[in-house]
Parts: sequence; C-alpha cells; structure tokens
Amino acid sequence: MSRRRTQGRATPRTKPNPKLDRADREAAERAHEVTQRAIRRLDLLEWVVWGAGAIMAMVAGAVVAWAMEGLVGWSFRPTWMVASMLLFVIPGGAAIIKIRKDERAETNRNSNDG
Repeated sequence: MSRRRTQGRATPRTKPNPKLDRADREAAERAHEVTQRAIRRLDLLEWVVWGAGAIMAMVAGAVVAWAMEGLVGWSFRPTWMVASMLLFVIPGGAAIIKIRKDERAETNRNSNDG
C-alpha cells in the first residue's frame, strides 16, 4: 500500500474476516443479554429493599404510636402515620444526601485526575 493511502490512518486497512465479525457480534449480543438480565435483577432488588424499608418503618411507627398512646395519650393512627413517615423519610433522606456527596467527590476526583 502506498504511503499516500495510509497517511492519516493509525494502521493500514485489512480485509474484514466474516468469521471474526460474526463471533464479535455474537459475543456482544451475549454480553448485552447478560447485562440486561443483571439490570433487571438489580431493579427488582432495589424495589425489594424499598419495600422492606417501608414495612420496617410502618412496624416501628406502630410501636412508637403504641408507646405514645400509653405514655402521653396521643391518638394511635395519626401518631402511627407521622412516626412511620419520619422513620422512612429521615433515614432515606440521609442516605440520598450521602450518595450525592459521594458522587460529587468521585466527580471531583476524576476531574482532578484528567
């Protein structure tokens, strides 16, 4: 191949190998399927964790409401609703703040490296 035809290219062109192309496509398709399956499983796991957190907050809210009903005389239902919401929102908000802080730190670290 002449110097003029290869100028500007990192490597000279080679003839494509159909067997390698097909193998690469099949490997990419398998990797895509595995990735999609992992994403679906993680999405399901995320919903399970959210549901478990909500159930635990409701149970803890009921315990707090039961204790407050006996100690202070507050009505059970409103106390249960407020306590459950607080027990779900406060830890969740703290977790979200920590995740965002970690993401910002990672972004700053990557921008300082490059």
